[in-house]
Amino acid sequence: MIMYLDCTQGLTSAKFLDAIAQAWPRSLSYFDVQRFMNSERAKQQAQEVFEVLAHAEAAAHEVSVDKVHFHEVGRAENLTRVLGIFAALEVMGIKEWYASPPTIGNGTITCSHGTLPVPAPATQRIIEEHNIPVVDVPDNPLIGELTTPTGAALLTQASGFLIRSPKNSLVLATRTLP
Repeated sequence: MIMYLDCTQGLTSAKFLDAIAQAWPRSLSYFDVQRFMNSERAKQQAQEVFEVLAHAEAAAHEVSVDKVHFHEVGRAENLTRVLGIFAALEVMGIKEWYASPPTIGNGTITCSHGTLPVPAPATQRIIEEHNIPVVDVPDNPLIGELTTPTGAALLTQASGFLIRSPKNSLVLATRTLP
């Protein structure tokens, strides 16, 4: 099955998991639960996402990858979301997925490193290094960060970027979460 992720409201790990939850089956078999819990493919994809994040953070802070410390990115809920996203896609039978160009946001954010511009340096680096097309928003009104470094890193696992969903694909849409 092919999936299309509408990222016009930006992308974070929480938004991606929320979009998956909207299409999640009402019940799972014990076999599906085992597949979810033991997915080697999901572990590999999650590892690739964090490798992308580590390299972006290393470049943003001008340190080697082994000196990177994940702050917001390293929180338990983010780690479990990233792994859970890929395990869920496998259980749902998603073999490939495409995304719309994400909306990044504008203005500034306050994080563990102080006040940063949107997109954050790590997000910008991932977008540039992985040729992720983005949708700009006008400077007014200020809307803040809609796509995080983790959201951008998740997009590196997409099969490609499309303006419209492919025919007969499962369409998921992100929402602006509180």
